[in-house]
Amino acid sequence: MENKGEPTLFARMMDLHCELREAVGLEPLPGWKRTNSTPEWAKNICLRYRQTILKSVLRLKPKGRVNWRNYGRCVGLMERCKVFYKHDVPKILKADGLDRLSKKQQERLDAISGEQEMREYYLKVLKYPLADKISLEELLTLVARSKLEDLDKHRQVALYHVANQDAKNGKMFFKGMNEGYSIFLNEEGEFSGDDRRADVYGELLAFQYEVEKMRRVLPAKTRKDLRAELKKSPTFQDRGENWFNDVCDEIKLSMKGVGAPHKFLKSARPPR
Repeated sequence: MENKGEPTLFARMMDLHCELREAVGLEPLPGWKRTNSTPEWAKNICLRYRQTILKSVLRLKPKGRVNWRNYGRCVGLMERCKVFYKHDVPKILKADGLDRLSKKQQERLDAISGEQEMREYYLKVLKYPLADKISLEELLTLVARSKLEDLDKHRQVALYHVANQDAKNGKMFFKGMNEGYSIFLNEEGEFSGDDRRADVYGELLAFQYEVEKMRRVLPAKTRKDLRAELKKSPTFQDRGENWFNDVCDEIKLSMKGVGAPHKFLKSARPPR
């Protein structure tokens, strides 16, 4: 059974996708209605992503006449995305230990994953009837295949266009294609525009719901408490207390600190 009081992992992922699209000026995610409001500090992280790891991608946005070098960069970026889906993602999942979960861990993950939401959403995306009995694994395979096929179609159209250009434009296109391959992700699958904070941003976004609960509990939690929770994650790259405070200051992530907020203390005073 899923916990109806909390958003599922799928809902969190989709809501974050919506927030990122809004931060970079893209149209809303089709077919998805947000399930939870995004705190300001999380929105600030999305804006930081726009200014760092997504900056090189946003520069490729067409401006008037065709820039053949940028066109090539777009195609190179799409080719790198295909490799990411096919090769990098399985490696990342394996490195995170998601391929060797215990039975209890798997049951806990299944309980909060949001499988039903996921099924309904992707059935709509593929225009299948909601009553279709296809397994979730098969459904996700079809979705991935559809995305890869779309990328292939864009590549074919681009190559058709460049084939009708002169040698100068063709040279610029293929030069850009080589540049675009690593403009967003390097060979190790890391963000090329990382300012050494993308990892901690990702951890905070993944932990977003828990962070918000920590900000509202009594007795109040501090940044030290938050950092201690994040350090439980094997992928969290901690660089010290001062560094973590700088990160929180930058995205305006405040904690209540020691003790309860004044309004709670006031209401808790015994009558005289």
